[in-house]
Amino acid sequence: MKLTRLLTSPPPPTGWSLDRAMAAVVRRQAKEGLRCAALEVPEGAFEVGPMGLQGVDEDRLRPLLNRLQTEVEGSRRASVVLPTGWLRTHLLEFDALPRRHGDQREVVLWRLKKLLPAPPASLRLTTVPLPSTDERKRLLVLVGVERALAGLEAVFESIGVSPAILTPRFYALAGGGRAPSPLLRIQHEHGFLALLLLVDDTPRLVRTKPLARDDWSTVERELKLAMGFIKGSLAISHPLSVAVSAEDETIAAALRGWVAAGPGLSLATGAPPSLGFDGTSLASRVGAFRLDPVVSLLSGGVR
Repeated sequence: MKLTRLLTSPPPPTGWSLDRAMAAVVRRQAKEGLRCAALEVPEGAFEVGPMGLQGVDEDRLRPLLNRLQTEVEGSRRASVVLPTGWLRTHLLEFDALPRRHGDQREVVLWRLKKLLPAPPASLRLTTVPLPSTDERKRLLVLVGVERALAGLEAVFESIGVSPAILTPRFYALAGGGRAPSPLLRIQHEHGFLALLLLVDDTPRLVRTKPLARDDWSTVERELKLAMGFIKGSLAISHPLSVAVSAEDETIAAALRGWVAAGPGLSLATGAPPSLGFDGTSLASRVGAFRLDPVVSLLSGGVR
């Protein structure tokens, strides 16, 4: 199964970007333009901890979302894009998996029990089966804290919005059939680094890591470890395209420089979005790292 099966088609006409600093909403208009509104998020609206998003203050968040929904006349069905660090992703391999969904879930939870600092019963899972390698079963598993995700969905429902897609920024950017192969996607957020190696749109490596520090030396060390695994264990040594997304422009520039200096690496050039913002300067204030994943969903780049 392809990575893009994580998401649905057709995309909803409205997309949201949420994090602890800002909430933004984008609505696709009839003439292929985008209408956007954004507001700062009050302190304490989101609780973020070792498992990512761990709690939502619905009373603080509801008036903010309602105001934004009204401003852009958003649709009831919507996509919601969260920081990658608010969820956890694992690429798991098994010798065998039960056929029944419930039994399979128990097997996955047992494996995650050893990896995550949270009781399995408190987690929400999304699993995507991937092509087997060496007869081993592979699953891409997206994990979040059930109480937090349910609280977020409840806030949206209270303002008349039904989240049809709930995804990290990383996967909102990762789809689309026009991407080169193999492709290494690197995304940096404050305190979090994510890497995804796609070969024919299928994940071969997923690495997500909270960072003790956001300096370039820490990021570069993680990249060296990943490249060693890609070349050594996965035996991928032919030219590798690299797509970069970063919240901090200093880190973004350093990533582009790292790609330029790396043997066999080239910077992936994505196609321009098919939708553009119409007559607004808001996009520059909100930031491409927030808006690009939403625009990718709205434009149908991910299906």
